[in-house]
Amino acid sequence: MHYRDIIQAPVISEKTHTDLESNKYTFRVAPKATKIDIQHAVEKIFKVDVEQVNVMNKRGKLKSMGRFTGRTSSWRKAVVTVKKGQKIAQFFEGM
Repeated sequence: MHYRDIIQAPVISEKTHTDLESNKYTFRVAPKATKIDIQHAVEKIFKVDVEQVNVMNKRGKLKSMGRFTGRTSSWRKAVVTVKKGQKIAQFFEGM
């Protein structure tokens, strides 16, 4: 798996915005990516040093449309802690 395929998108919410103060960045990642894969991908793409990677699997939510019910896609979330004094500015600069 290529490192550009591992990091899919940043997750932007109120909680992730407050985590930026403690150098924690949240990304949506590939479902089969390991912590080591995520660490190497973040270091190569953003040119920062990663201290810690926490990963969680988010289960899809149940949705209904009239009498039909279904489930949204499940996805994987990674919270990456960057060394103190370093920043990832490309995605999170405008926040």
